[in-house]
Amino acid sequence: MGNFKGFEPDIFTLLELNKFNDSKDFYESVKDEIKKKAIEPMRYLASDLSEELYKIDDKMNLIPSKMVSRIRRDTRFSKNKDLYRSNVWCMFMRDKHQWMYQPCMWFEYFPDSYGYGVGMFRTDADYLQCFREYLTEHQQEFSEAIRLIEVTGATCNIESYKKEKPGTENISPELRKFYNCKNIWFVHYSNDMKVLVDGSVKTELIYALRAFTPFYRFLLNVTEKMYEKGDYNE
Repeated sequence: MGNFKGFEPDIFTLLELNKFNDSKDFYESVKDEIKKKAIEPMRYLASDLSEELYKIDDKMNLIPSKMVSRIRRDTRFSKNKDLYRSNVWCMFMRDKHQWMYQPCMWFEYFPDSYGYGVGMFRTDADYLQCFREYLTEHQQEFSEAIRLIEVTGATCNIESYKKEKPGTENISPELRKFYNCKNIWFVHYSNDMKVLVDGSVKTELIYALRAFTPFYRFLLNVTEKMYEKGDYNE
């Protein structure tokens, strides 16, 4: 599998139409076309990126069929009972069933835009405590990782604690918002859909993944520290 050539332009309208109809009968009538034009090209893209991703993290899940989302939503535990989504995403991360606390990178597209990013996949008090300890000891490394991400145009999103955590005074002022986070992710969005159609988004993604790598590995080091301390549930 591989050799991503881009997405056919009519698939974006079809995904939106399928979501609008929200009907199993309608979905069944277009399922093969959606698979051919939406899911398979995304898997080709994931396959084409696998060599680059393996260099970033040799434990990353690189099975395209397990990296790409489904169109049918799982509504069992959601208040939103819509049956179908109009966006498709691909996750670049380790197996979430084996690695609970880990970073992730991703790419997704919507009917009128696309985006890619990097951030924490799952956090809890133990992980965040380990993150703060590691950040305290590696502030320069973290600052450089953030600088490289910002060059891609990705913007920072942070969920923070209301009160500053102990040790904040030991962190440089520009990094304190990160030290007191509950979650961090960076994402870049664009409406330039032609790069999805002509396939050049792959080149853009390779550039972004390389820029995201130091931050991804920083968070991965936090995961490894948790493992060393025995706080990691595998």
